[in-house]
Amino acid sequence: MTSIDTAAPVTVRGVAENAGTGVGQIFFQESWPAGALIVLGIAVYSLPMAAMTVAGTLIATASARLVGLPTAHGLQGYCGALVGAAAWATFGDPWPAALATALGAAACPAVTRALAWLLALVPSSAGSLSVLTAPFCVVSGIVALLAAAIAPGSAAAVAAPVAGDPLPLLGVAVLTGVSQVVLVESWLGGLLMLAGLFVANWRVGVAGLVGSLLGTLTALMAGAGAATLTAGLAGYSPCLTAIGLACVFLRPGPLAWVLAAVGAVATVGVQALLALTPVPVYTWPFILTTWAMLLICRRWRG
Repeated sequence: MTSIDTAAPVTVRGVAENAGTGVGQIFFQESWPAGALIVLGIAVYSLPMAAMTVAGTLIATASARLVGLPTAHGLQGYCGALVGAAAWATFGDPWPAALATALGAAACPAVTRALAWLLALVPSSAGSLSVLTAPFCVVSGIVALLAAAIAPGSAAAVAAPVAGDPLPLLGVAVLTGVSQVVLVESWLGGLLMLAGLFVANWRVGVAGLVGSLLGTLTALMAGAGAATLTAGLAGYSPCLTAIGLACVFLRPGPLAWVLAAVGAVATVGVQALLALTPVPVYTWPFILTTWAMLLICRRWRG
């Protein structure tokens, strides 16, 4: 795969593949075909959001390159991609969204470096924790708080009751949970993104699907309403937690899948607690749960 690096010349193909890989890394996948399907999943929901997502990836990667950070594997692009998606979700208007994407994505590499330095201070026998999507949460959280302070929105409309057969509604909720990782409320978008995960690695696709399902079922048993569930708001962070624990950070095997399931369920509780704070939730439940699970596992293993 061609990737942009600080010492490599920039080519059109390299830029395109690095952008796709950067989007794929939102789900931990170094795969430009997966990234392309994720962008397509965003595009069926909103073409401008898809454009902001790709722009955010490219801007964050270029910013990292300018300050001398390595940009291979898409690891400097995924937070910029999420910043772009969040900018459109926050503003819904091209010019403020474009400005927020440009400034926020450009800041992501510096925020990533700062958070990596802070996490290196956490005692751990197995090396520093990954920053995950924390840079995106920090940058987009600040943007959202500033937007709310400058131009407060009107009161949120009361969600209409959702009626229908339980099984199809559960399917909608689970698929939309996958799409909400990138702030998209679309079961079709979620289906395309899930297809991208299976293209990258079938285990990743299974983990994402199971994580969203467990998060949805846990929230359902906790009394969440059908409108909240079908919007995918209970599934997106558990989806990422399950992928991270089952397929990325833990030794492959049955125990990793069990811990991924536990983490997915725990993520729902963390999300409920964070919803009580004024801080935009974004993917913080996934981040905090994954960090906690990894620290527990490392201590347990000695």
